[in-house]
Amino acid sequence: MSLIEKGLQFGRLAMEEASHRARTVEEDLKARREVDIAGMVNGLRARLGEKLELEELPIDGDLRSHALPLGVAQVSTWAYRSKMVRKIVLSHVVVGPSSLPAVEGLSLTLFPEYEWDVPCFLADLMALPWWVSVNAEVYGREWQTQKVLTSLRGAFLRLGSQAGPLWAAKLSSGDGLHAKLRPRQVEEGFAALTQSLSQYLQVLTDPPPGRSKADQDAVFAAFHQNGTRLRLRRPFGDAFAERYSRLLFE
Repeated sequence: MSLIEKGLQFGRLAMEEASHRARTVEEDLKARREVDIAGMVNGLRARLGEKLELEELPIDGDLRSHALPLGVAQVSTWAYRSKMVRKIVLSHVVVGPSSLPAVEGLSLTLFPEYEWDVPCFLADLMALPWWVSVNAEVYGREWQTQKVLTSLRGAFLRLGSQAGPLWAAKLSSGDGLHAKLRPRQVEEGFAALTQSLSQYLQVLTDPPPGRSKADQDAVFAAFHQNGTRLRLRRPFGDAFAERYSRLLFE
């Protein structure tokens, strides 16, 4: 094959690769525009209502609905309690224009009553233009977190789940979901998150008695120092990020 022929072949391959990448980007953007985070939030609230007798917790108005001028960003939050759970917090976060936000997602935290020797449940799903991050894990002492999510680990690995953050490793089960997905996989990611919640709620049907306040305090300390507060400081300011983090994790 002459140099000219090799050059032409290389050019064709490069054009095919560029065309493939362009189609992939177009498909991802289309899938991202179709992601319905608000619908997912409503679905989680309905599932919680089916499994638990929810009682709404009073929270400050600006924590319930906090929006920046010109619609740059908004956080909507609902807080509840139930017989076994002292606090449930569900949030919908939007950063950027409503047509295609830079970040849109949900977060969910459940903290059991202190008299039960069970872990906390923390989950979030965040959609960016090019990928989706999904996490669902239980946190507490080793004996509290064992076997809660073990049966789902194979499904999580098939989604590409990896280890969670190092700063939370000592508190986590090690079996949870921590994955970055293509936008077209968002329904799979949300289904895995929902399955994790269902597994956790099963633990609450017959929880062992004990004391979990110190363990919950450790979870709060880790996530308040390293988690959501740091990510929200820039768009929403230090004061709101501090209060919102305490609402989620304390």
